[in-house]
Parts: sequence; C-alpha cells; structure tokens
Amino acid sequence: LGRQPYVAIRTTVRIDGIGEVMGPLYGELFGWLGAKGLAPVGAPWARYLVVGAEECEMELAAPVATETPGDGRVIAGVIPACEVVKTLHVGPYDAMAGAYKALGDWLTANSAQQAGAAWEVYLTDPSQEPDPAKWQTMVYTPMARM
Repeated sequence: LGRQPYVAIRTTVRIDGIGEVMGPLYGELFGWLGAKGLAPVGAPWARYLVVGAEECEMELAAPVATETPGDGRVIAGVIPACEVVKTLHVGPYDAMAGAYKALGDWLTANSAQQAGAAWEVYLTDPSQEPDPAKWQTMVYTPMARM
C-alpha cells in the first residue's frame, strides 16, 4: 500500500460508545476540511491505535492529497507505505469481528504478523444507504513476514 497523508481527530472512547462518537467527530473533521478549502481524496477511515477490554484510542481520519498541517483538535499524519493484508466486510459495523479473525488467520497461515494499527475504510455512507446489511468496509492490517 502506498504512502497516504491524512488529517484526523484522535479520541479515546469506550468500546460500546464508538458508534455514538463517529458521526459527530466525522462532522467536525469534514467541517474543518471544508473551512480550509480541502477535500478528502478517498473514503473516511478509522485507525485503532490501542484497543483495550473496555476502551480504545482511535483516529477518525480522511485521506488528503498532500501533507496538511493540523490545528486545534485536528492532527496531521501519514500512513507510511507498507505491506498489508485486507478483507472486505459487508454488513453492520458491530459484526466485523469475523473480518478481523479472517485477517489474523491469514497472517498465521502465511507466516506473517500484524505490524501496526489496523484501520477500517468506510466505503458506504450510512446516511446514503440506511440498510446496515449493505454497508461495505475494507479492513486493513499492516503486516510483516516472519
């Protein structure tokens, strides 16, 4: 996967509250982009930096064409070029455990290991497609071969 600059809002949230914060934080992020006259160059995504039993630290992000300085709550970052394993999940967000299991199984079967934070790219906008059974999410995990 190629190098990708992005802007994001980083937050720590309870696992059971992720869905409640995503919409408002993406609204804030896309409002910030609009105020700067910038447009994302792809679908929004969330990267899970630290996942615990009850809460996680995550970045809600939008890819941008060039490195863009953040300000306030919006931070700038770059996902470096890396080798990834990916899978497409079709269905509601709360049913994505199978996608992560499939990635883990593939890594094990191919003598590889996760090499950084996983991220989910939201290909379907729930405001445009109300049926969660039709939502598409690409799940990426950076990998290293052993």
